Amino acid sequence: MNAASQPSLFDAGGFVDNQQAESARTRMRAMIERLRAASVPYWRDEAAVILDDGAFQRAMRLVPPEEAQALWAEFDAQMARLYVRWAAACASPSETASGP
Repeated sequence: MNAASQPSLFDAGGFVDNQQAESARTRMRAMIERLRAASVPYWRDEAAVILDDGAFQRAMRLVPPEEAQALWAEFDAQMARLYVRWAAACASPSETASGP
């Protein structure tokens, strides 16, 4: 295989394997449903939030861009909803500790 026929590892418009795309799509939808079903944040710390976000963004690379953006909008909305609650819960103990 020569350089002209081999896609670059970093080529955004490169070959997309249908099986990988379907697997990524399934993972992203499962992540969105997990977030949607959660009434309270399930993250232990900031690292867990970053890991969820990063995993979703990596999976986005395997589906068509338009689909990736639509799934990202759903994911981001659910993350934002839970993050507001998580940030408020994290801030509450320090506010009580500082007193009136």
